[in-house]
Parts: sequence; structure tokens; C-alpha cells
Amino acid sequence: MKRRFSRRRGRASPWALIALVWSGAPFGQIATSRAGSDAVEIRCSATSSAPIVRIEGTRELVGDVVVTCHSARAASAFGQREFLDVDVVLSLNVDWGNSTHFGLGADTVDAVLVVNDDNCMDGDSPDVSGPCAHRNGSGQGPALARLDASRRTLRWTGIRFPVPGAAVGGPNSISNCTVQFGVAGDCHPETTTVRLTNLRANASQLGASGQATGSAVGIEASLSLRSADAALRTEDTSLRVAEAATGLAADAASPEQDRICSHGQSVAEVTVSEGFASAFKTAGEPSFRPGDPGWREGFYPHSGDAAGQDPALRGTRLRIALARIPRGVSVIVPSLVSCPGPGSAGGLGLALVSNASSGGLGGSVARGQSTDRPLQMSSDREVSALYEVARSNPLARERCTIPFRFSRSAGADELFRGGTISVSASLAPFRTASASQSGVSERFTGVRVSPRPEFRLSGCGTTLFFPFVTSQRNFDTAVVIANTSADPLGTRHQSGACQLRYHGSGLDESADSAIQQSSEIQAGGQLAFTLSGGSQTHGLAPLTGFQGYLVAECGFQHGHGFAFVTEQLNGTAVLAQGYLAQIVRGPEEVGAAGGLP
Repeated sequence: MKRRFSRRRGRASPWALIALVWSGAPFGQIATSRAGSDAVEIRCSATSSAPIVRIEGTRELVGDVVVTCHSARAASAFGQREFLDVDVVLSLNVDWGNSTHFGLGADTVDAVLVVNDDNCMDGDSPDVSGPCAHRNGSGQGPALARLDASRRTLRWTGIRFPVPGAAVGGPNSISNCTVQFGVAGDCHPETTTVRLTNLRANASQLGASGQATGSAVGIEASLSLRSADAALRTEDTSLRVAEAATGLAADAASPEQDRICSHGQSVAEVTVSEGFASAFKTAGEPSFRPGDPGWREGFYPHSGDAAGQDPALRGTRLRIALARIPRGVSVIVPSLVSCPGPGSAGGLGLALVSNASSGGLGGSVARGQSTDRPLQMSSDREVSALYEVARSNPLARERCTIPFRFSRSAGADELFRGGTISVSASLAPFRTASASQSGVSERFTGVRVSPRPEFRLSGCGTTLFFPFVTSQRNFDTAVVIANTSADPLGTRHQSGACQLRYHGSGLDESADSAIQQSSEIQAGGQLAFTLSGGSQTHGLAPLTGFQGYLVAECGFQHGHGFAFVTEQLNGTAVLAQGYLAQIVRGPEEVGAAGGLP
């Protein structure tokens, strides 16, 4: 059953303050007290823990703020004053990230105020023996905050605050101040506690440069308690509620060189690591206990989003994107990844998410046995894999290596050029350009690991440049291309054909080049031909009356070429000159200026 909080204001008081307006007054200022013998003076101190949170996060759960108050005067001096109307204000140095999506108004958020750990909620059936029995409708139940337009200030107004040690039931009550409280004839406890819990902050604003920072940055809070009914002296009003640090790191390892050429596939590895222990979280459950969110990803109260879209019910997601994928390959990843960790419980476990939105929302999470899944290639030659944390140890800083298998596509061009692939990693679901500032779904920004890791996928070919070949007049050119991938040095054997492109004079006027395709050349074999005679063995036709240059693109590595130009008179060579072909490096290796002639 979905539960909602009461926003009761307590008993009306002519001295109740309206919501605090920023006026430059320092936090913790003593409120004006009533004169007379029944004036109340209460002294409070505030504390907070400072957990480590993810600097990429827009809705990170920070530490509870706990205010402990006691009376500076004897309880007998309070007269009939059992409760005070108190306004509480809590501000951050970043925006609040709490949810508003549960039907209580656009400015009502799920940051919760709890007095004396009273976890009762409206809508519960009466409980005469449990923690709700003492209140009988007169105490302060959990209260939700209101968010200022600045998004950096939360307010709770008109909170019903039990006067510490005060008699309950009037001045003639017996005040023995036992451990029971809230029952007529008894006293409130000697201390009153106010807990502010389920506080969520937009920690990503501390990394506004767009890059994750290498050191922790503090999230600071300022606290104010005020009442027109009493003097509230609050100490320690400046608090550190969290330390924001990088939650995700990534690295990449290049695949085994030349394996994609010899075996048709190659595996690269991307390693994701927690920036700190507990940065990767498993799926949580909605929490209905103020003051005890359990550091889970549950909301209090539960947001109205469908479970499939509510990140509170999902584990942390990791998006690994690869850019500049060479043409002619497909990318395959496992649906489940399990990495060893300390202890017998195992280490980090990741499950692939299919059919999610561009921001990493929704989709179906892989279950059962691991299978290979191909990734969809975009028109910009990019792929991405979205994994959800299925298993994690919150006490250990964990890492996991994800294999990315590259496979040469069927029917791809004979010459596979390879290239350098860049890797980007981010936590998800993340905010896209169209996302609402107050949305509950997007939990991270696009902070990227820097420097961005990358790895190289070797090309599976050799491009040879012959600067001068001719078959005009009495000249002819002999060309030899050797496939030297067979050697005694352990080189992987490769085979492939060569595509010959002739550029120069003597061609058909409608063509800027002549193109010929040879048959396949095995490792250790040679392609030998003359321009004037071609090669019947390798399927090359004669090319007479030509003079220019030749570019040979061969589908194997370790290719080398030699050209031998001769002039013949009456069948006798009178002039001869030979040279080695130049091995051309593609643009992916030496930049655009070092490409083909």
C-alpha cells in the first residue's frame, strides 16, 4: 500500500513564524523568546555523518542530520507549554536532488523530518501497543520538506516540537519524567531529537567541468531552527553531510595483435572499477522507515514511477561506449559477467540490459546462463553496452573486466584497415539533454573518465605504392608482391587477394583509374605479373599503353613489393631499373596526411 505523510502544522500559535526568507541573518540565530516566568530556552546541537557519494550522481543519498535538544530551564518553569511550533531550514552548497513525483505538490519533496524517532505515518491502523500508541494524534508524525525555488533550501514549517522535560497534560500534572512520554500525567523526555533523513544531493554540480575529479569534495549544509515561542540556541549549524568522489574508473587493453587477421576475430578488454567501496549498488527496495533508509536506493515515500522505470528499484548501471569502430567488423559482448572478489560470496556481477532508452532507463536485464549478444552499430560507427550491477560487496572496492569480441563481418571488403577505438564509461541512468531538472529517473550526469582509454585494432592488409610503372613504347614493368606472413618467427599465417589500382595515362577516357582484382595469395606465396602480359594464373589481364603509378591493396599483413622496369630493342633488354614498393600507412595510423597517394 502506498503511504503518504501528513503535513500537519501542529497547534495554531500566534507567535508562529512564516517560512524563513533569506535575509542575511546567520543560521543558528536565537529566536525572540516570550517574556515572563514561562519563557522557554532550549539548547540544541547538530551532528551529521559524511558518507562518500558519487560525484557523477544527481540524487546521491547524503548523511542524516540529527539535532539533539535539551532545556536550559527546569521543566516546572514551562507552565502549560508542552509543544513549540518550530521552523527548520536546511541549505546545501549544491542543489537538492529529492523526488517530487508522488502527488503532494511540485515543491513537496521526500526529504523527511522525524521527531524523537517517531516513525508513525498517517493511514496506518491504530496501534495501541506499538510506537504509534503514545501519540494519540497529538504528536508530530514524519513530515516532508518543501523545496525553495533556488533548489538549494529545504523547509519544514510549523513542526510540533516536544519541549524537553515538560509536563504533559497541564501544570497540575504529575511530572515524574519516566521513560514513557506523550501520555497525560507524564513528561516528555529530557532531550528532543529531530532527524532529517532521506536527504539527496546533486553531487554532480561539484564536477561541473564535465570531468570526474580525482579527490573528494565536501558537500556542506547549513541548518537553522527557529520558533516564536522560545529561544533556540543551536550549535554546529555548519555541517559536512557527504564527501563526493569519482564513482567509476575505466581502462582498456588492446586485443592480441593480428589475431583478427588470422582467426577472423579478436577480443579486447574494458575494465571498470569502483572509485570507492559501495559506489556500485545492487537493486534496492522501497524503504518506509524514516531515519533508517539503510543506504539503499529506496525512496521514502515510494515514488509513483512504474517499477520498470524507477531507478530506486534498479542496481547501478554502467554504460560502456566504443567509438570509431573500423568498418567490416561486428562487436559481441557476454550477457553476464562475473568477476572474482574476496571471500566466498564472489565478486562483482554484471548483467547486460537490452532495449533500454538512450539515457539507460528501462529495458530488460539478462538472467540465467550467459550468452553472446551482438551490439547494434550506429551510423557513426559507435556501439554501447549497458550493464546493471547484479552482485556487489559494499565493503570492498571492486573491479570487473568485460570482454568485447570483434569479429570480421561476412562479405566485408578484403582489406580491413583497423584503427584506434576510443572507450568512454559512465554511470547510468544519466540525464539527457531533454530530461527534466526535477525528474527522478536520471540519476547521473555524463561525467566521463579522463583521460579516455583507447585500444588499437590491427588492420588486416598491406597497401603498397609503386610510384612508376609503364607499358608504353618499348618499355614494360614486372611486378612481384610477396605474402611474407609465413616465416620461422611465429607470425600468424594469413591469405588474401590484392586489388590493383592504376592511375596515369593510357586509360579509357571515361575512367580515372583501372582496377584489377587478383586471386587469393596464400601465406608464403607471390603474385608475379607484367603489365604487358598480365597473369593468367592470378586472373590479371594485360594493360598495354599505360604509364603512371600503381596502388596495390592486399588482404594480408606483411606484404612487400618489387618492380622491375625494362626497355627492350629487338627482344633484348637495353635498360633496366628495379625498386622496392613503399608500404603506405593508413590515416588511422599516421593521420590524414599520411594516407594513400
